Amino acid sequence: MTQGVPLPRGIIGVVQTPFDARGALDESSLERLVESAVRGGASGLLAPAVASEVAALTAAERERVLTLVLSTAAGRLPVIAGASSDDWEDCVRHGRAAAARGASAYLVAVPAGIYAAPESAVAWFAQIAAQVELPLMVQDLEWNGSGLPVALIAEMAAKIPTLSGVKIETVPAGPKYTHVREALGAAFFIGGGWAVPQMIEALDRGVDALMPECSMIPVYARIHRLYESGERERALAVFRRLLPVLAYSNQELRTSIAFFKRLLVRKGIFATEAMRGQPFMWDAHNERIAAELIELYLELERAEARL
Repeated sequence: MTQGVPLPRGIIGVVQTPFDARGALDESSLERLVESAVRGGASGLLAPAVASEVAALTAAERERVLTLVLSTAAGRLPVIAGASSDDWEDCVRHGRAAAARGASAYLVAVPAGIYAAPESAVAWFAQIAAQVELPLMVQDLEWNGSGLPVALIAEMAAKIPTLSGVKIETVPAGPKYTHVREALGAAFFIGGGWAVPQMIEALDRGVDALMPECSMIPVYARIHRLYESGERERALAVFRRLLPVLAYSNQELRTSIAFFKRLLVRKGIFATEAMRGQPFMWDAHNERIAAELIELYLELERAEARL
């Protein structure tokens, strides 16, 4: 895939990282998650990234996660390798490792420092792309900001031949999807992630793929299939049934990770819901809400599987 050749449309699942009770990588659970995502209708996978708790992984673990995802996917769908770091040389190392293992593309997030000096973005990404023979996707992730200027993204696309797309995770995301599409045209890949509670708006605006975590792939894929087949009202009806889950899970990042790991345990995919770092603070109230929402989701998944 090079610029002008689209990355996969649909639902690209961000693969979460399972840990065992000792905090080590749980390879069997990871393989089950990838298999579940493939069977559930994912059009691609991304690993490791923010929802994978990538900041808590060593360099060796990052490579092991990617290797396991690729081997389990076994060519059935494309895998985008997460190669983000604040050090551009680390990004190059991760990107080259991804190319060597057979990834289809690699993703690099904009470092926080570049948002303070956006004029440095073109040179920073160009020096990475020049040394990695894979299509590049830029993750424009600014939790409380508008991210890179659209004109700067267009400049990057003009000057970096392998830049194939951008994952937009800014506030607000919707108008930026449209502005990037207008500036860069239909061939440039646009993905959405953290703004998945606005999934229908994203599809209305022509986003190529939504890139949520892997816990709810069957329902996301069902919504996307309905929408793409021209059944927007039916897609909207399913999406509205999912919204209570999204409203809860997207409060903030650690809540999201903890909730979806709990869902994966409930589905029999993960052996534990362990996270690295400070334990998530469950109490009687959020335990009850999470249990209710997990059952709501599972009933929705069962109902849509029957149709």
